[in-house]
Amino acid sequence: MTLSPNTERIALQVIAKYLRKGNMARCLRDILPSAHLPREDRRQIADLMHEIVRWKKLYGFLMEEQGIPLSPERYYITAMSRAQEQAAVLPPEYRYSCSPYVAKLFEQQHERAAYLNSNPPTTICVNQNITTRDHVLTRLQDEQIPIEKGHLSTAVLSQSSDLKNSPVVLEKLAHVQDENSQLVAQIAAELGEHILDFCAGNGGKTLALASLSKNTKDLVAYETDERRLETLQRRCQEYHAKATIGPLPAESSCDVVLVDAPCTGLGAARRNPEAKYIEDTDDYPQIQLSILHHAAKFIKPEGFLLYVVCTITPEETSDVISTFTSKAPFDTISVSTPSASFLERTPQGFFTAIPQGDLFFLSVLQRKAN
Repeated sequence: MTLSPNTERIALQVIAKYLRKGNMARCLRDILPSAHLPREDRRQIADLMHEIVRWKKLYGFLMEEQGIPLSPERYYITAMSRAQEQAAVLPPEYRYSCSPYVAKLFEQQHERAAYLNSNPPTTICVNQNITTRDHVLTRLQDEQIPIEKGHLSTAVLSQSSDLKNSPVVLEKLAHVQDENSQLVAQIAAELGEHILDFCAGNGGKTLALASLSKNTKDLVAYETDERRLETLQRRCQEYHAKATIGPLPAESSCDVVLVDAPCTGLGAARRNPEAKYIEDTDDYPQIQLSILHHAAKFIKPEGFLLYVVCTITPEETSDVISTFTSKAPFDTISVSTPSASFLERTPQGFFTAIPQGDLFFLSVLQRKAN
């Protein structure tokens, strides 16, 4: 990557702000829109920042070893030199550029550690309620965006971030969404007809559920945050997604309740490398358990609770499920749907395994008959 002098100047401003305040995404949002740079230059800066944040711990270690001040300019030079290629013999904390807590998690998961330091593709979920994947593929080929079909009927991938700004996305023929996230929606759709998306957020999985089922499911989307709720309502209307946006249904009335719970986000570290620097799981396990117990009230006897988090920490995955099932009338079950081939079994659930997707943990829990 070679930046023009003006682009390099703006990049150094973003790096400096990040080193002072953290939060890569906010630093990019604060500076790039007013920098009046061409889209390609903005993309280069975003890619550079991902590289610097991804390898920040390693870069800092290498600079300190050489007695070099930790300045924006030196981070820039170190990133341009691809210094991470020197890291193979270093301890995991520096080799994978992460916190000691995450390095310990990676001790027996070297492949996942390397994977979470790779660059993700841009992936979209085709809106099958108004178009087809073949039509979207043709449109993208006409735009000369390099693409490939995903494993799911709704997924299209590209190594180019231009896909995010394609007219296909702007016209609501698809929305940007990781393929393993789409897989979660597909599993929920395969489990029943009356589905509650309990933590709907901005509506990503609600839109995927509507698309994958072609609006044939009785779908309710619930969200407590007012700003997200407003976005959820708008997006469902724009994407022609048939869903009831709250209030909650009657207790014991749903075939399936999907709980995509808030979490540390370590499984999405390729897109948000700051997740690799968490020191612990904070209060997330308690929050996740509280949400599960609330969501469980809406499931019919023998209905399904689908617990999902985009992380690999044991505290938020197997530990949460063990604690929940010790107190609630639910059993963990295996997945016998067509999606099972995309899952990696664990004692308390599964990790998603579609190549190039984020790492999700999911557990399918069935309510006992009585």
